[in-house]
Amino acid sequence: MSTLDNVIDKGKSVAGEAFQRFGRLTRQARGAVTSVRHAAMPSRPKPNMDDVTLQRKVETIVFRPEGAPKGSVDINVAEGVVWLRGEVETPDEVKALERAVRTIREVRGVENLLHLPKTPAPTRADTPRTQQKTRRTAPRSAQPDAGKPGLRVATGDTTAPGEPTPNELASERSGRKPPPMGSDDPDAAG
Repeated sequence: MSTLDNVIDKGKSVAGEAFQRFGRLTRQARGAVTSVRHAAMPSRPKPNMDDVTLQRKVETIVFRPEGAPKGSVDINVAEGVVWLRGEVETPDEVKALERAVRTIREVRGVENLLHLPKTPAPTRADTPRTQQKTRRTAPRSAQPDAGKPGLRVATGDTTAPGEPTPNELASERSGRKPPPMGSDDPDAAG
């Protein structure tokens, strides 16, 4: 009987090992199928990624390669749209930077305003005229707008009529006289 018990025990042991191996192989196969499925399916964009986080992500990806134009390219993000501004050396760099930004899933669009050396920066002619940013060639008038009541604008004259100017007081080495008692002058010490 002991031989029969030994054969049964040996059979149980072999069956147990085979069952464990089978379980290990099925888990490995399941993991391989899962990884292939994840590789084949595009990952979803991170929901609610704010513009600052997206800008940092774009900068990390675009400026990671050796020799990236970190100092000459600016990246801004507004509502998921990436704006590339600055100067790069070759047209291939312009295309490569835009292509790198477009590969990021959270990016909704790319506005490429990059330009080559000794060429003018591109302008946005399709922007409505009222929203275009332009440089001012002359300073604004110092007069207050008629449509804005109560707007105070300094005109450069800081002394009351009849008072000496600060330059005159400095040349005489005397200070400004204090206002009389009970005055409504806001500069009066009190």
